[in-house]
Amino acid sequence: MVTLELRRLSKCICDNEEDFATLLADKTNADIFKEKKHLESELQKCLMRSEQVSELCIKCYEDNVAGKLNDEMFMRFSQKYETERLEPKEKISAYRKRLSEVDEMQLGKEKFIAAVRKFMQMDKLTAPLLQELIDRIDVYEVTATGKKRKQMIKIHYKFVGYLELPSLARRHNYREETRKGVAVEYVPNALPA
Repeated sequence: MVTLELRRLSKCICDNEEDFATLLADKTNADIFKEKKHLESELQKCLMRSEQVSELCIKCYEDNVAGKLNDEMFMRFSQKYETERLEPKEKISAYRKRLSEVDEMQLGKEKFIAAVRKFMQMDKLTAPLLQELIDRIDVYEVTATGKKRKQMIKIHYKFVGYLELPSLARRHNYREETRKGVAVEYVPNALPA
């Protein structure tokens, strides 16, 4: 299935590289913008909460020194605030790391097209190329039985995620003999995503 999907991508690139590049740019730019906006929002929330917790720690200490808060309550609050202060720090670090990865994804479009071109030059799919191209594959339940058996598979590529090619590559179904007497037909976009 992966080989058939890569053949379809190769055909798209060969048939109309400009449209494919535009589609890829639109998809990745929209996805990247959406994720970046979400990450920046979450990062801002964590930074604000971290600052609030720091202020609460200072206020708690000042109240303890002034005698407004007994030592037992001070210890309980300071322990709670310290725990809460560490949690946003970890999230902040994770959000910043993911933001840098998202920035790298913008450059990934070129790497993706180069990897597909590399596949076009090979006779068969190799493990290193597969690792270079594919992030994950989602396999869904089989529907129907016998010759009408269908199974949806979504391939998520590195750098670009799930790539649904509209009218660029729906023209052809791909059929391949997997073993004697068993053929697999790949019908792009046959089932709703």
